[in-house]
Amino acid sequence: MRPTMFGEKEVKEIERIPLSNNTVARRIDEMAEWAEDELIRRVVCSKYYTLQLDESTDVQGLSQLLVFVRYIWQNDAHEDILFCKPISRGTAEEIFNNCFGICTDGARAIPCALWTHCSLHREALVSKALPNDFKTVLNTAVKIVNYIKTKPLQARLFQKLCEEMGSLHTSLLLHTEVRWLSRGKVLTRLVELRNEVTIYLEGKTEYIESLLDKEFILKLTYLADIFSKLNELNLYLQGSNESDIFVVHDRIRAFMKKLMLWKSCIEDGKYDCFETLETFIIENQVQPKTNVLSAISTHLSLLKNNFDAYFGEDMKKLDSLNWICNPFQDRLPSSMSTKASEELIDLSEDTSLKNSFNRKQLMKFWHSVAGNYPCLFDEAIKVLLPFSTSYLCEAGFSAMISIKTKYRNKLDVSNSLRLKVTKIEVDAKAVMIKNRKQIHPSH
Repeated sequence: MRPTMFGEKEVKEIERIPLSNNTVARRIDEMAEWAEDELIRRVVCSKYYTLQLDESTDVQGLSQLLVFVRYIWQNDAHEDILFCKPISRGTAEEIFNNCFGICTDGARAIPCALWTHCSLHREALVSKALPNDFKTVLNTAVKIVNYIKTKPLQARLFQKLCEEMGSLHTSLLLHTEVRWLSRGKVLTRLVELRNEVTIYLEGKTEYIESLLDKEFILKLTYLADIFSKLNELNLYLQGSNESDIFVVHDRIRAFMKKLMLWKSCIEDGKYDCFETLETFIIENQVQPKTNVLSAISTHLSLLKNNFDAYFGEDMKKLDSLNWICNPFQDRLPSSMSTKASEELIDLSEDTSLKNSFNRKQLMKFWHSVAGNYPCLFDEAIKVLLPFSTSYLCEAGFSAMISIKTKYRNKLDVSNSLRLKVTKIEVDAKAVMIKNRKQIHPSH
């Protein structure tokens, strides 16, 4: 289990010394405490830091609060796990008291801090909006999958059928509400194995009638396509922790415009924007009825309106802060203080800064000008530093599941999880030397 808790380098350092299991566990705790102390030292020294937090239950049914911190260190932003249990140390409480930003997927947790609703969670809420006819198709598709997938014998027989038919896949995927990418993957797999499922269900259940209904399949292929596109956006947002909020909103704004493009294409009888739908139409020489096209058009409008509802207000606020990602424009923001406006005028006319400006390194740029333009830096860092998603917490809980299994359900996961996900390189040798006990003369 050692490699799952920390890196190979630390494992080799420990294995060089003959130690009992209890001593190894003690060394693991010492390394985790060293990493925690180093992180707290860095965060306390940093004037600016924001938190990302989420709550989940482990295999024992215990509630675990997982918190990540983003802070400024050596002129750049860094992210790391702060803790995975209620705070008990004064220094950590101090961090909470001085934190200016919180990102969660639910209600705001700390009244004194600015709160950011996780972009991933909002995108997932947007994708849940479905007209009743599409809800029926989705629910039926899930029932078909469950009929085969949740029964071991049925699943084995279906796998055998797929193998005999030389299918690309040999199993369906289960749908689960707690997995953000679940819908797209489940529907896409069902569409890919549609013929195999139809053959398998023949004479077994009434669900086969849906798979023989061309209107049902048209709606199913559309849902598989649109959820796949939503999945692509979701995957981008998952990797956006190193991107600033302006980049995240640019991608979301582009997706909203695509929704209107796809709506226009559907209304004009062009289906190439939805590959699975178009393939079914061509291969089966089907002409979608007006009610199907109208349902697709309505759903695309509904998605656009929901994106507006969940992201529109934040986007308008960011539009007034565009000077952060483009400080060399002529227009001055109306809401900016006089002192900050003066600094922005001076900065925008600085030719050397203009020539060295890199849009992809906004954090480093603003940190480099903090001494000369403190008001601008304060305003910029409060926008750039907060997390835009709670994805690190989601990844952290996945790591927790791999560490705290049913066979180790009494484990206090905090130290092991820290060593698993921390980005701080632990000097294992130094930690062991520091904590080495003198051997008693009688031994």
